[in-house]
Amino acid sequence: MKKSRIEQIVTSLPETVDVDDLIERLHLLDKIEQAEKQLARGEGVSHETAKQRLSQWLP
Repeated sequence: MKKSRIEQIVTSLPETVDVDDLIERLHLLDKIEQAEKQLARGEGVSHETAKQRLSQWLP
């Protein structure tokens, strides 16, 4: 994640913020950015494949 993106996120937060909430938000947004890059590179899994994999874990 670029510093400019972190600055944008921090600027959008309320004046008082819990550090744990900030870290959680940064971590979540970083993972989302990574996933979007993977999809752009064609490294994703189709919806059907995801459903098949999940059906092995869920009743």
